[in-house]
Amino acid sequence: MKKDNFTSDVKTWLAFAEYDLKSAKWQLEGKIHVSACYASQQVAEKALKALLLENGKVPPKIHSLDQLITILKTIKIDTSAIESDARELDKYYITTRYPGQYGGPEELYGREDATEAIRAAEKILAFVKDRLR
Repeated sequence: MKKDNFTSDVKTWLAFAEYDLKSAKWQLEGKIHVSACYASQQVAEKALKALLLENGKVPPKIHSLDQLITILKTIKIDTSAIESDARELDKYYITTRYPGQYGGPEELYGREDATEAIRAAEKILAFVKDRLR
């Protein structure tokens, strides 16, 4: 498939990533820390999937940022600048979505976690935008 076929999809994935970033910041202000962490992970996931599309790859239906980065590396994209941020955010894609051994939502993550998650999400989104220009 030609890259041009994905242009509108790339823009849509990025628009959702930016919307999730706004949501994460709003949730941080509202002291909804677990949801802010989840939304931050979603920012990175959607941004990385946009980058895959830009490079002619259909994003797989997975949530792991580590796995998305592995795929990006196979198409020769240097992700070293965001790998530690992706690992940090990866811990949120299960624990923030499903009840279980992790405890209730209020006990999981606090303001510092949410603030750091948003910072990591912003860095990954900026990384992707730089590569789309």
